Amino acid sequence: MKKKTIQLVVLMLLSVVITGCAGKNDQKNDSKSSSSQSEKMTRVFTDSAGRDVEIPNTIEKIAPSGPLAQLVLYTSSPDLLVGLASPFSTESKEFIDQKYQSLPEFGQFYGKNASLNMEALSAAEPDVVIDIGEAKKTVKEDMDKLQDQLDIPTIFIEANLSNLPEAYQKIGELLGNTEETDQLSAYCEKVLVQAKEVKGSLKAADQKSVYYASGNAGLNTNAEGSFHAQVLDEVGAKNAAVGVDIVSKGAGSVVSMEQLIQWQPDYILADSKDVYKQITTEESWKELTAVKENRVYQIPTAPYNFLGSPPSVNRIIGIQWLGQLIYPEQYQLDIKQDVAEFYELFYHVKPTNEQISAILENAQ
Repeated sequence: MKKKTIQLVVLMLLSVVITGCAGKNDQKNDSKSSSSQSEKMTRVFTDSAGRDVEIPNTIEKIAPSGPLAQLVLYTSSPDLLVGLASPFSTESKEFIDQKYQSLPEFGQFYGKNASLNMEALSAAEPDVVIDIGEAKKTVKEDMDKLQDQLDIPTIFIEANLSNLPEAYQKIGELLGNTEETDQLSAYCEKVLVQAKEVKGSLKAADQKSVYYASGNAGLNTNAEGSFHAQVLDEVGAKNAAVGVDIVSKGAGSVVSMEQLIQWQPDYILADSKDVYKQITTEESWKELTAVKENRVYQIPTAPYNFLGSPPSVNRIIGIQWLGQLIYPEQYQLDIKQDVAEFYELFYHVKPTNEQISAILENAQ
């Protein structure tokens, strides 16, 4: 009887031990499975600052860090935006779908108007915060700091006029969807290649000089070498404002009418309707050959200025516009058709013929 009792107790103990081991193995397997699933839910993305950032495998919500990022991301993936860095201007709203106009505003991280509302940004729960533009010296440290403050992956993508094709490819890689960004990249590449070929074919004597008129009286300009006058250089135009100190803030460099008379630019580009009217009607401007021969044009600005403001992808259509304006034989474009194509591809809107005519008012 005792033997049977002892055997029974031993069997019960063995059962407990085996069950316990099985439970531990199940826990280990569950832990491994959970860890494996977690790894599959994220991936590592290397941004333009060389930072390796862990991001969700699927990006469904994005937030821009500033106006430049907002514009580029609007062109590539508007439906992923959970907010705006700045509101759309009254002029631009005609070409922006209403559903995007009502998105919350977060402010911007960089610049003189830096006002990023981190609480509002966090509340929107974006999968990533994306900064796009020129690489500042401190961009790596800035992005790391912002990421730590928000506890949200923060990505920097370098984008300037010459590398826009690569920037769009990088955005497609980040978002895990290259269908749209490949089209945008290809369009930018086509325009930049044509501009490079035309510029390379021009003899110095054939280059046209251009004065970029801004400010209240048209006597402010983006001088030669200015970041905001890159389109002029890209198409092979000579910036008339040579030997002028570059001012990157405000309305740009101040010049005098005496300087303009000395420069005698082949073309004058006015950055607003008011400046265009002043130049074409006031007596003081009539000593300029460009005014006498009706080579004064208003820069299109809806929804964004073709030559800058902000200096982003809007300059691609600016290259086409300015190129066909001053070098019609080399470009041979139908600018109305190009505007329609660009707006549909980049701004997701089909402008009417009336809208295109309004966009190009005084620009042809």
